[in-house]
Amino acid sequence: MPTAAITGAAGTIGSVTAEVFADAGWDLVLIDVGDENRATLEAAFPDAQVFDTDLTDEEATMETFADLWAEQASLDAVLAIAGGFAMQQAVESTTDDYAHMMDLNFRTLFHTARAAVPFLTRAESSVLLGVSAPAALQGQAEAGLYGASKAAVASYLKSLGLEEQTAGLRTTVLYPMGVVDTPDNREAMPDADPSGWVAPRQLADTMLHAATRSPRGHVPELKVHATP
Repeated sequence: MPTAAITGAAGTIGSVTAEVFADAGWDLVLIDVGDENRATLEAAFPDAQVFDTDLTDEEATMETFADLWAEQASLDAVLAIAGGFAMQQAVESTTDDYAHMMDLNFRTLFHTARAAVPFLTRAESSVLLGVSAPAALQGQAEAGLYGASKAAVASYLKSLGLEEQTAGLRTTVLYPMGVVDTPDNREAMPDADPSGWVAPRQLADTMLHAATRSPRGHVPELKVHATP
C-alpha cells in the first residue's frame, strides 16, 4: 500500500483528508503539534503513525521524517496542509505579524520539503502537495501578509518541482478558491451562508486525485471552487 504523510492532520481539512486517503487504502503518517492533537489523531486513526511535531522547528521536522522512514516501506505522497490565517492591514502590519504568517505558512512547508524530499525521491513516482490561496494570486484587503506567505508556498513548490522532476517527484499547488467550510469559519462568520463555501471533502478528494495521477497526467496546479 502507498504511504501518505499529512501535516496539519488534526485540523478540519487534514482530518477529512486522512479519512479520504485511509478509505482509499493508503497507509497514513499524521503530523500535528500538541498533545491534544496527537491524542485525537491516535484515537481517530489507530493504524496510523502519529507525530507531535512543531514544523517551524527544523531539527524536529528532520527527526520526524527520519523516524517515519524507519517505520514505513515507502513514502509516496506528502500533503503539506499545515498553515494558518490572520488579518492585518498592509501598512499597519508589524514585523512580528510578518514572522508569524511566514512561520505558519511557509516555514512549515520549507522544513517539511527539506525533510521529506530525500525520502520521496526514493519512490519511482511521488508527489508533494502544498496549499496556497486566492490571496496569493490576486491579493486580498487586510490579508497582505497571508497572501504573501501563500505566494511563497506556491513559488517554492513550483521551483522544487522543476528541480526534482527527473527524480520522479511531482509537486502540486492546491488553491481553495473561497472560504473553506470549517467550524472556525462558521463561528467567525455566523451570519454568512456556508452553502457557497468550499467543502473540505472536495479538497480532500482533489488531493487524492493529484496523488494518484501518473507522471504522464500530472497536475501542477488545482483550483477548487464552490458553486455560488
